[in-house]
Amino acid sequence: MAVIVQKYGGTSVGSLARIEAVAENVIATVRQGHQVVVVLSAMSGETNRLVSLATQLDAQPSTRELDMLMASGEQVSISLLTIALIQRGFSAVSLLAHQVGIRTNNHFGRARIESIDTKRLEQALEQEQVIVVAGFQGVDNEANITTLGRGGSDTSAVAMAVAVQANECQIFTDVNGIYTSDPRLVEQARKIEVLTFEEALVMASLGAKVLQNRAVEYGLRHNMPIRVLSSFEPGEGSLVTHKDTIAAELCGNQGITSIAHHQHDILVIINGIESDIAMANLFTLIGEQGIELEMLNKSVLNAGQINLQFVIHSKDQTKLTNILQKFKKNYCIKDTQIHTNVAKVSAIGVGIKAYAGLVGEVLTTLAKEQIKVLLISTSELSISVVIDEVHLNTAISRLHQVFDLASLPK
Repeated sequence: MAVIVQKYGGTSVGSLARIEAVAENVIATVRQGHQVVVVLSAMSGETNRLVSLATQLDAQPSTRELDMLMASGEQVSISLLTIALIQRGFSAVSLLAHQVGIRTNNHFGRARIESIDTKRLEQALEQEQVIVVAGFQGVDNEANITTLGRGGSDTSAVAMAVAVQANECQIFTDVNGIYTSDPRLVEQARKIEVLTFEEALVMASLGAKVLQNRAVEYGLRHNMPIRVLSSFEPGEGSLVTHKDTIAAELCGNQGITSIAHHQHDILVIINGIESDIAMANLFTLIGEQGIELEMLNKSVLNAGQINLQFVIHSKDQTKLTNILQKFKKNYCIKDTQIHTNVAKVSAIGVGIKAYAGLVGEVLTTLAKEQIKVLLISTSELSISVVIDEVHLNTAISRLHQVFDLASLPK
């Protein structure tokens, strides 16, 4: 008898009708002879509603209390699903993070899972119960409720799958797999049948919204297969696996697998930082505020001054502005530039490192469309460019076409 962990996102449990549909899907899995652990997000829109209530009282509410508030959303969804399962004659139990023993660090709003106590889980599985667990949350060493950040239920599910030694972790969402690009923007986008953890991690980090990057990272570290499926239609979905023996024909032209994008970014340019010590102090201040930097580029002038370019999410602009004001009181810099309304577009694939000239092809494609590249970054698995957000749809569509991703086999 295999153990299967199934995670359902907010849209999948967004109404009582959807919760009943999830109950039927869980029951079908049980009837196939599997033991099932279910991890749920809050009902669609609930987390935003709770945050809105908090910010009406305080524009910057206590992070501890905000976690306490947001964690209540999952309690509602797991209780409702468990009621639906019991009403249908199936033994089920709902459990919050502290009842399962999900231990995290104390970084409120962005906690990381450190361990899971499997005793309660094992007891419930021995009793052949369906276990319904609240995603997105944990408890720290002082029994404070913590949350894992947006999309954290994915990480909860993968961690739970590792803890119970599941055969695979199934992530049910509103799309039927991982696509070569966002199908809402690229009509010709195709579903990817199988991809490596490395590809999925890069895709998640560079803007693909199907999986949270921490969830993929956890799966990679513990060799836990992740399957992305639709809770609205049947299908095999997309499998993310440790095996990198993917057939060559599953990659598009020149080894590219997908075109990902991320919106609502800000390009930051800081010129003339006086020294390495000053730069180190700046990064320390940024790190203390939990701001994630992407596409970091450093150059050194003849005078020893340092220029920096990097990308942050727009939600962190106020934090960064405050940091720069504090920084300027102690160190000299020449000037700073903030470019808002930019987007990041990335070509991703395990075959990138095997093909020379891909950067030139990406830049040529964009230049033909008169799209100016503001920043570029490369790795063994990706080529990323920052462009003005107004050109996003054109850039994605043209790159998808140039690398022939519509011809990937079904």
